[in-house]
This record gives sequence, structure tokens and C-alpha cells, in this order.
Amino acid sequence: MKKRGRTHPIRTVFARDIIADVFLPDRQTGKIAILAGGLPSSPSKNDVLQFLSASGYVAIFFRYRGSWESRGNFLKQSPTRDIKDIIDDLEGKKKIHDILLQTDISIRVSAFSLFGSSFGGPAVILNSGNPLVKKVIALSPVLDWQELEKSDEPLAPYVRFLEAGYPGAYRVKSPRDWKKLLRSDFYNPMTSDDPIIGKKILILHALDDTNVPFDAVIPFAHTTKATYYLKPHGGHFGLRHITHQFFWKKIKKFLDT
Repeated sequence: MKKRGRTHPIRTVFARDIIADVFLPDRQTGKIAILAGGLPSSPSKNDVLQFLSASGYVAIFFRYRGSWESRGNFLKQSPTRDIKDIIDDLEGKKKIHDILLQTDISIRVSAFSLFGSSFGGPAVILNSGNPLVKKVIALSPVLDWQELEKSDEPLAPYVRFLEAGYPGAYRVKSPRDWKKLLRSDFYNPMTSDDPIIGKKILILHALDDTNVPFDAVIPFAHTTKATYYLKPHGGHFGLRHITHQFFWKKIKKFLDT
């Protein structure tokens, strides 16, 4: 695969609040990839962005509202809304603003592919009903927050870890906002009333994932008709796994169908 010369992303802002990094392909075809990271997650995914841009995508990695450089309060609203606002912004303006060079760059927009891992899994899955979204790739996604309470990462100690280990990175207005994640109607694919189009969704999960156990994958896939692959080993998958040949072969096949 040909590598692009650009090694630094374009820094831009969507919907006034959402800071994102963007890599452009050598030739735009209208394909756009939006990445939703885990929690916690490094605020840089340049290797994945470069990989996707080399595959012909305008590749975008954003920071959830209220996290890292983005404005706002984390979990004031569902992170699903952040992706929706990015799609709406791009569809409407057909451009991004390069903050460093203070210039606008035209973007061809035809279809979006969404990639989400772990915490970011619900954000991409719950946007599958958007007609502009062609495909959704979810790696080790949280499908049921209530079920996650039985795992190695129940909510209360998980939040304590984030507050102590990442102070200022995830800014909630009230500690009670964390508990929204346990609501069935907030950010929970298994119980959400939002339309979920399973034929657009590919789930990749490992049987030995103790952070987000795979238990909910099969019932969710059977209900929604989503495609899934359960790897016997591998632990918890993140966005970086997209670039691994084993995963990309399955992902590309799904994207191309």
C-alpha cells in the first residue's frame, strides 16, 4: 500500500465544539471514515488515519465533546450526537477549515464509514440508521452497559481510574453524568430505541476479552442481523487493530460489499 508523504494531520473543528485530526487521500473519492476511540484513549491516531487515507478515505479522528481539546461537557449528551454533528457539518459545508494555515479545504462527500472501538462502539452503531452511513466497524464494542458491570471494568472503579489517571481529559459537569451510561436509553445499543441497521455493521471481538466481554455480541447480532467475528484470542481490540493485516482483510471485504 502506498504511503502518503504527509506525516502530520490537519487540525480542524466540527460543529463549533469538536476538535478533530484529518488526513486526506491522494485523490478524494467521496469516501469518509470517522473514528470513535475508546475510553481512555490517546488523543492521537495518526498511524490509523494515515492507513485509512492511503486506502482512499478522508480519515477523521475526533475528540468527544468535553474530552481532551474539544469544548463542552462530557456526557452532557450522548456521544452518538458528536458523530451525527460531524456528518451533518460535512454534508452541509463540504469543506473543513485548517486551523493552522487558516484556510478552507474542499471535501467530496458521498458516503461515511464509521469505525469505533470499546467505548466508541455505541457511538458508531447508534449512527447506523443514518442514510449517509454506508458501513460500521465496531471493535470490542460496549453493547450493554448493564452487562459490563459484571466484567473487569465495572463503572464505579473505571470512573475513579479516569478521574485519577486522566485529570482534565474527560470533563463532566456533575459526577452523576457518569451514571447516564447505565441508562437503557442513553448510550446503550442493546436497549436503544434508535434505529440500528444490522446489515451495515461488522463486529470484531475476542472470546478472551475481559475488559468488554463478548457475551452480548451473539444476542445483539441475532436481533439486529449484524455480521460478527469472534476471535478465539486477542484480548481487547482498539482502533490500532484496523491496520493489522488479519483484521483489515475482513474489514475491507465487508466495506467493499
